[in-house]
Amino acid sequence: MKKHCFFVTIYVTAFMYKSNDILQKQTALKGERKLSVLAGYLIVFILHVFGVYWWYQNDDLSYPLYMVPPRSIPPFWHAIFTIIVNDTMVRQAAMAVKLVLLMYYRNGKGHYFRRQGQMLTLVEYALLLYRAFLPAPVWYRFFLNKEYGSLFSSLTTGLYLTFKLTSIVEKVGSFWTALKALSRKEVHYGSYATSEQVIEAGDLCAICQEKMQAPVLLRCKHIFCEDCVSEWFERERTCPLCRSVVKPADIRSFGDGSTSLFFQLF
Repeated sequence: MKKHCFFVTIYVTAFMYKSNDILQKQTALKGERKLSVLAGYLIVFILHVFGVYWWYQNDDLSYPLYMVPPRSIPPFWHAIFTIIVNDTMVRQAAMAVKLVLLMYYRNGKGHYFRRQGQMLTLVEYALLLYRAFLPAPVWYRFFLNKEYGSLFSSLTTGLYLTFKLTSIVEKVGSFWTALKALSRKEVHYGSYATSEQVIEAGDLCAICQEKMQAPVLLRCKHIFCEDCVSEWFERERTCPLCRSVVKPADIRSFGDGSTSLFFQLF
């Protein structure tokens, strides 16, 4: 049983890492993404999730998804297996949601490209919040093992739930920040440039070396295409030319389509 669980864990983890790589590459293609390719990956991702849960339909694997503790106290390694598989599968499901967003914003430019990044980031922080809850039902059942004594089991359960609450409060804060970003209509690292400002700057984007599209004036007074500078700020906080810090120190962006690959075990 342990060997079987080990190989399944390796398989679903490898599949998730490959899926994350695919999603990032499709996001980077921007307007060159093909609907048929995105739909194909979407079907594969969904079938993979349903296939894993169908295979384990007679086990307690799916219980924690609904915040329900397993029916019986799981052995330690079985608890770890349950948590890892669920944690991996919900990330796979979130990647499917992100593919739908890439399909919706397939030809998006300017404001819509920036909105795509905000939506991808919101999905990721919603996922991180949900994943923070996922291990709780499993460890709740595990720590309430009366074989170790009522006092010990109650103490460990209380300590675990206390630390878990602290983690969840932090995740709620990050999710709320990502949600508020959707209501922000202006570009929070500058403003849209006027035609006079664009002409004065030469009407040539220093990033793509082409005529500016939806030009954005940064706080340092340099102007770039909104698409170009939005993609730049997915990785940086400074101006591409003068390196002045113009983007506020905000939550991490997941606008490149990436998914956090760290396991949420506790």
